Amino acid sequence: MPWLYFNISIRITIANQLEFYTAHSIKIESSIEKLSDTAEIELPREFKNALRKSESVSLEQKRLLDYIKPGDQIKVEFGYDDDLRTEFEGYITEVGAEIPTVLKCEDEMYKLKKGKLINKTFPAIKLKQLLQTIAPGYEVDAPDMNLGKMTIEQATPYRVLERLKSDYGIRAFFKDGKLVAGMTVDIRPAEIHQFNFERNIRKSSDLVYRTKESRQLYIKAESMQKGGKKKVTYNFGTPGESEISLHAPINLNRAELKTWCEKYWASKVFDGFEGSIDGWCDPKTSIGSTAEITDPNYPDGHRNGQYFIEGVTVEVNATAGIKRQNKLSFKIK
Repeated sequence: MPWLYFNISIRITIANQLEFYTAHSIKIESSIEKLSDTAEIELPREFKNALRKSESVSLEQKRLLDYIKPGDQIKVEFGYDDDLRTEFEGYITEVGAEIPTVLKCEDEMYKLKKGKLINKTFPAIKLKQLLQTIAPGYEVDAPDMNLGKMTIEQATPYRVLERLKSDYGIRAFFKDGKLVAGMTVDIRPAEIHQFNFERNIRKSSDLVYRTKESRQLYIKAESMQKGGKKKVTYNFGTPGESEISLHAPINLNRAELKTWCEKYWASKVFDGFEGSIDGWCDPKTSIGSTAEITDPNYPDGHRNGQYFIEGVTVEVNATAGIKRQNKLSFKIK
């Protein structure tokens, strides 16, 4: 759906009271590999007018910092022909001092960075329970994964999430106001979006189809047991050039570690696409969504499949219109 046949509409709301309807460019990035979604908004050089509490206000020859400051809530909406949809909600982290003015923003993780320092020792804790403890007030979507004993010293909730990623391989992110966390292969794929090479995949996409044979991988997995002195190990795959070591959740027995390891291997070794799909404003994908790809050039359907979307970058500008780049992860089916 070529964007140039449509008018792009924008509404940016700050602190629930200041609205403006133009931007030189907008870039929103989200990835399961990063805790925070970010947005960068460049205002036009001639930016002068806005609405404040539904009344017109002129910003000409005035300091933008008199109206906008770090910590203010921000909501970014855009779409075609006044069909506005929320694409980002969060907080302004920086108001640029140069012209044109650039606003840098983060999602709800900004609040977890500012959260109270935590000092606590858990003799044994599960993932969901931990998240509910460090981030009260948020709905949590996470498995009851055993983390074992955990000591937290002078850490913000955000730092705890960083530790979960580095020490346990657990990813965490906000989706529709909910804190989602888990191993990548255990995160439930969300809504399915259709992509067809003859309809809505831009030529700028960098998709490459690879066979299972070209992705061979050898995994050495281990699961520490209570007390941290013993561990269960399991190796799987084809020894060769690609070999990785993985720390699985603690206290898995050998059968459980085997299942976990082989599931991870299957998420990396498959016949299918890798890379990114470039689309337009629609479909409105997000991390955790499913991309169902259809390639009519192969009528037998062997190139069709569903993939987990691990990252989405949306750009709005005069060159690309509204461009949504979807980075693929593992094949779902």
